[in-house]
Amino acid sequence: MYKFRPVSGRIQRMHQLVRDRVIHMDAERALIVTESFKRNEHMLPMLKRPTATYDICARMTIRVEDFELIVGNKARTFCGAAIFPEWEGMGWIPPMIQKGAWTRREDGCYHNPEGEELRLAIAAEDYEALLSIGDYWKGRTISATADAWRPQGYEELCSLGVCANDNIHKPLMMMSAGHLTAGFQKILTVGYAAIRKEAQDWLDAHVNNLMGEDVERNLFYSAAVIACDAAEMLVSRYGVACREKAAQCGAAERNAELLRMAEGLEHIARYPVRTFWEACQAAALYQLFLGLDSKIPASSFGRFDQYTWPYLKADLDAGVLTIDQAQEIVDAFILKANCYYCPAHPAVAVITGIGNTYQHTTLGGVDPETGEDAANPVTYMAMESVGRLGLHDPTLSLRVNKNTPEQLWDCALETSKLVGGLPLFQNDDVIIPGLMRELGFTLYDARNYALIGCQEITGSGNDYSACNGISPPYASIHYGVVLSMALNNGKNPFNQAQCSIETGYLYDMNSIEEVKAAFQKLAAYITKAQVSINNYTEYLTMYHAPLPALSISMEGCMEKGKDATWGGCKYTSYGGTATGLATVADSLTAIRYLCFDKKLVSVRELYDAVMANWEGYEALRQRVLHEAPHYGNNDPYADEMMKWVCDVYYDICRECYSANAKVFKAGLYSASDHVYQGYHTWATPDGRRTGEPMADATSPAQGRDKQGPTAVCASARCYDHSKFMDGMALNIRIHPSAVAREDGVAKLRDMTKAYLEQGGMEIQYNVVSAETMRSAQADPQAYRNLVVRIAGYSAYFVELSRDCQNDIIRRTENML
Repeated sequence: MYKFRPVSGRIQRMHQLVRDRVIHMDAERALIVTESFKRNEHMLPMLKRPTATYDICARMTIRVEDFELIVGNKARTFCGAAIFPEWEGMGWIPPMIQKGAWTRREDGCYHNPEGEELRLAIAAEDYEALLSIGDYWKGRTISATADAWRPQGYEELCSLGVCANDNIHKPLMMMSAGHLTAGFQKILTVGYAAIRKEAQDWLDAHVNNLMGEDVERNLFYSAAVIACDAAEMLVSRYGVACREKAAQCGAAERNAELLRMAEGLEHIARYPVRTFWEACQAAALYQLFLGLDSKIPASSFGRFDQYTWPYLKADLDAGVLTIDQAQEIVDAFILKANCYYCPAHPAVAVITGIGNTYQHTTLGGVDPETGEDAANPVTYMAMESVGRLGLHDPTLSLRVNKNTPEQLWDCALETSKLVGGLPLFQNDDVIIPGLMRELGFTLYDARNYALIGCQEITGSGNDYSACNGISPPYASIHYGVVLSMALNNGKNPFNQAQCSIETGYLYDMNSIEEVKAAFQKLAAYITKAQVSINNYTEYLTMYHAPLPALSISMEGCMEKGKDATWGGCKYTSYGGTATGLATVADSLTAIRYLCFDKKLVSVRELYDAVMANWEGYEALRQRVLHEAPHYGNNDPYADEMMKWVCDVYYDICRECYSANAKVFKAGLYSASDHVYQGYHTWATPDGRRTGEPMADATSPAQGRDKQGPTAVCASARCYDHSKFMDGMALNIRIHPSAVAREDGVAKLRDMTKAYLEQGGMEIQYNVVSAETMRSAQADPQAYRNLVVRIAGYSAYFVELSRDCQNDIIRRTENML
């Protein structure tokens, strides 16, 4: 059994502070941005945005904690969070206070209600400061600009309740496009000064000589210079802060450490990194820089072990660092990532999850040059950090292949036993050829892929992937709703909204082929409607929300003189995800089995039962649950329908594209969206009632898999995973007793290997019993560190909503 290293005292202290966090919302960034935008109101966004970022980096509060080894803060307080007025004005919290949902307590701060998943607070002066900028931002936010005109058809899409755009009063755009892996390798190996020089050299060479597209290049390179200056300003200020801290420090050892940190920060503010600590610190601060610059969702850390290992190896060879010291640096890096929470409005949080940074970190995999396994000591250290400290964030993906070392398997599975669903196991042997075929990646770039967000696949520092759409979280179609409408002549039985596309009624359909054709027709129309809106927001993003701070690190952008949002990266694609296709497949299977093949019930009776939300039809519902075949049991009859549904979804995506992205990638992941979708999806023919969760990601519907985990794995391979290059997730829950002994762990490892070797792309495990989770519901304080996997993210079980908790409990509990 794999043995973890001990945790140092200061790491334990920081972990406790992170675990006990109250996230204080902060007006500082909002005030600086407002002042900057007022001063530069008529400046083009390509220049106005990095100028505001420079102002933030020059004026924001810089913190260096007494115990810190890796520095960086988003707000004035430890674990604080900032407001983005350029997107949300004064934000969603002041209205919560105004209507009494947030209340003022003894500490003088306003707090969110007791019992909510995260503990949030805002100081009275910050609340007042946000109120003071509210009037300025009315009609000036990017969201307001986008809402000034909406394409024809948008109102229909919103009214149908088939996607997150289920309310025309929601903003058309809520945040920057993102869901990508930034160019950490370039930041580490090139440095800000060299990048700035490249931009300035072009500008100097083209004074009064701008022809054709040179005007756009001039704007981009000017923005790049400002962005590099901003990054240098931010990093160097941390160096100054460390020196100031050292001057106040009476402990000789800590004083010397702070001075080393100061010297390192002053160096990496301009130049390439030299040491392992500098590599980790530079990556952490570039991530912070991106987070201060824009409301980027799910910007991952990429292949952290690959771009930091050369520096650790050099330090170890030189004898200037020990493995234990390196482990403490990695622990500090992972904990620093846990300080960057950005709480979302409750309406968004129910879709995307709570208490997560979505800084997905990729470990293992192959060397992009040789194709040989590239696992190294940092691979183990990062997993140990998450496992030993009982963290759910950042999400870890372990890239595995036929040559993954057995010791790494042991480390990964031991980590899975400690923290739910981490790491995710990603299959190089499926994803690498898939990226080359589906997205046109070179072999080198495909071998160098990374994971972001939930499970989405991206290139490393070369791919503007926007995996969840140009304006997240609006790229997820509610295919359960689409099915309900397809069986009801295009009318949503949940809200009675009628689509312009009519499909007929189930009771008039004479074969399963007619039913399938109705679903396919409506799914194509709705998906293309959604992509059309994304294409419009892509157009808006290019002007109103460019990302020069990101683009300076992305391959292709500096070479072309083009921002990432303009198509400057080497690769540009975007995509979406289909949540709950197993619910759709099981529903179609039930119709086929009961109505057409076995003729046990008429289509009229089944239609009436579903439209009645199964009320008065419990006997029929039980027949559906117990007689009809279900996906997840290695039953070809049911798996055939799942394959058909997945292929239809993929084929529709292949017909979609945008101005910059010639591929709309298909994905099968869900964050916690499957629970949210269930709230708004009418009863379905598989026996599910209105309001109950959909199947998560690509997993079987909750509790419908009865034949054990090997049967689930067999069913999951019924379709070609390599088509789904937006990523996928297969969740399986394992009872802890099944892996309590080494032979149980070996069985889990062998099952995972077999699944991946036979074409599975991804798999993740919750090693937790229903009994434990029910005990945690009864006594949350006793189980406050219990980590579980929802679908696209992991979380502390006691911080989840009761519906999310029950969703996990309902999943099949497997033995091996």
